[in-house]
Amino acid sequence: MLSIRDLSFRYKKAEHFTLQGLTLEIKAGERVTVLGPSQSGKSTLALCLNGLIPRLIKGEFQGRIQVGERTTQNSRPRELASRVGVLFQDFESQLISTRVDLEIAFGPENLGLPREEIGVRIRGNMELMGLNGLADREPATLSGGQKQLLALAAVLALQPQTLILDEPTSDLDPWRVEDLLQTLEILRQRENLAMVLLGQDLRLTEHSDRIILLSEGKVVAEGKPGEILRQVETFRRLGLQPHPLAALFFDLGQADLPLDLNAAAALGRRLGWDNPDPPPAAASGPVAGPEILALRQVDFGYPERPLLWEKLSLSFYQGEIVAILGANGSGKTTLLKLLRGLLHPQAGELWIRPDSEQSGGPARLGFVFQNPDYQIFAEEVGEEVAFGPRQLGLSETEVKGRVDQALSQVHLLDQAAEDPFSLTKGQRQRLAVAAVLAMAPALIILDEPTTGLDHGGQMGMMELIRELNQRGHTIIMVTHSMWAAAAYASRLIIMQEGRIILDGPTREVLSQEEALAGCNLFPPLVTRLARLLGWSALTAAEFLGRVKGRQHDRRN
Repeated sequence: MLSIRDLSFRYKKAEHFTLQGLTLEIKAGERVTVLGPSQSGKSTLALCLNGLIPRLIKGEFQGRIQVGERTTQNSRPRELASRVGVLFQDFESQLISTRVDLEIAFGPENLGLPREEIGVRIRGNMELMGLNGLADREPATLSGGQKQLLALAAVLALQPQTLILDEPTSDLDPWRVEDLLQTLEILRQRENLAMVLLGQDLRLTEHSDRIILLSEGKVVAEGKPGEILRQVETFRRLGLQPHPLAALFFDLGQADLPLDLNAAAALGRRLGWDNPDPPPAAASGPVAGPEILALRQVDFGYPERPLLWEKLSLSFYQGEIVAILGANGSGKTTLLKLLRGLLHPQAGELWIRPDSEQSGGPARLGFVFQNPDYQIFAEEVGEEVAFGPRQLGLSETEVKGRVDQALSQVHLLDQAAEDPFSLTKGQRQRLAVAAVLAMAPALIILDEPTTGLDHGGQMGMMELIRELNQRGHTIIMVTHSMWAAAAYASRLIIMQEGRIILDGPTREVLSQEEALAGCNLFPPLVTRLARLLGWSALTAAEFLGRVKGRQHDRRN
C-alpha cells in the first residue's frame, strides 16, 4: 500500500512548488500510469516516493508518504530499498559498476544477502530483462536501451514491493517496449507488486488499472484507461500526445472514439472510408542529389567479438532525410559512429564527398549525440556554439556571425548568455544542434533526437530537422519513433542484428508490414488503419485530408 497525503514540494531556491497538494492511494498489486508534460512534477514525485526527497534533496516538503507501515521522510534509504524501487528518467546515473553482473549484484550485496542468493538474483534478472550473454560486458559499451534494461534489472534485484518507473520506455525499441510492459505485468501478478509508471508514452497505459493526468504538480484527471484516453482535448491542452486513433476520429467529427485498431477499421468501413482512392502525389521537398557519404565494402566488429558487418556497402545522397530503425543492439549507433569516423572499419572505406568550399577537403559532417550532455561543456550557451568555429581559426567577427545564425536557427538566440545546464532537455538538444550548425556541415547525423522530450519538444525537434533539410542539410538520424520516421523521413533503413533488412522510400518500406514485423517494428496506427481500409496514409494529416476530401466530393 502506497499512501500520499497532501504532498507539496518546492526545491531549494525555486520560486514555485513543483508538487502541490497531491493526494493518491495505490494498493498492492495495482498498476497506475501517471502521464504529464515536462515540468509537470513526475520525476519529483518519483524522488519523493523513495525518500530521496526530502532526506537527500533539500527543499520545502509538506505532507506525508507512507509505504506499508513506514513513512519515507522518517526512513533511511537502506530501509526503503527493498520496499520501493525506482528506475530514474536519467537511468545512466544509476549505473556505477564495471560489469553487468556486478551492477545487478550491487544492491543485494549491500543488503548483506548470501552469495548464493545474489547469484540467483543476477541470473534471474538478466534473463528477465533479456541481458543473457552480457554478464562480463562493461555497462558503458551497451546500447542506450540495454543500459536502461540493466538499470531496471538492478532495481528488481532488490525485490521491491512497490516499483516506480520514470519514463521506462524512452530508450527502448518498440519490441522491447512491448516485452517490458508484458514482463512488468507478469511481475505484478506474480509478486502482487504495486506499480507507478510515469511518463508521456501512451504505451505505458497498457495493463493499467488507472491513469492520472498531472500538470503543474496537480492532478488534472483520474480514471479508467478507457475513459481518460478518450479525452482528446484535455491531452492537447496539457501538451500531451492524445491517443492517435481517438484523435483521428475526434478530428473527423465522430462521437465514437475507438482505441483499438480493429474497432477503428470496422467503424471506418461503416462510415464509408474503405473505398480505395488513387495514391497521393509525392510530397514536395528537397530532391536527393549526388552521393555525399558512403561505406564501401566495410568489415567491422568490436574486439574479441564476431564481425558485425562483412562487405557492407551503403550510400547517402545530398538532400535526403534518412531514418535508421531497428531493435536495441541491432547496430544503429555503431553504424552512425562509423559514418562519423568515430569508429574505423577493419576493411573497406568510409567515403565522403569532396567539398569545394573547403579547398577540396571532405564535406563536413556534424554529429549530435543521443544525450546532448555528453557534448556540452561551456559555461555559456554562446560560448558552446563558438567553440567549433574558433577551432577553424575564424576571426571573432566571423565566429560571432556563425553563433548568432546557429542560435537563431534553433530558436535559442535569447538564451545566448545562459548556463547550458539551466536549459530544458529539449533546449540542450537544440543547443547541441546549434554547435554542429556553426561548423557549416553539409550533413548532420543525429542519434535519437527525440529521446527524453515531451510531445511538444519532439514536434519542435522534428520541425527543426525539416527546416535544416530545407536549407540544404542532408540528415541521417537513428530513431525508435515510428511516427517521426513516417512523417519526416524520405527514406528508411531497417536494421536487424547488423543486417540491412529494408532500404527505400518511406511509403514503400512502411507498406511491407510482414518484413517490418519480422524486425519487431510496426507502422504508426494511422498508417495501419489506412492500410486496413485499403489505401495509404503515412500521417494523421494525410488521412484527414483524404477523408475530408472524399466527404467534400460526395457532397458535391
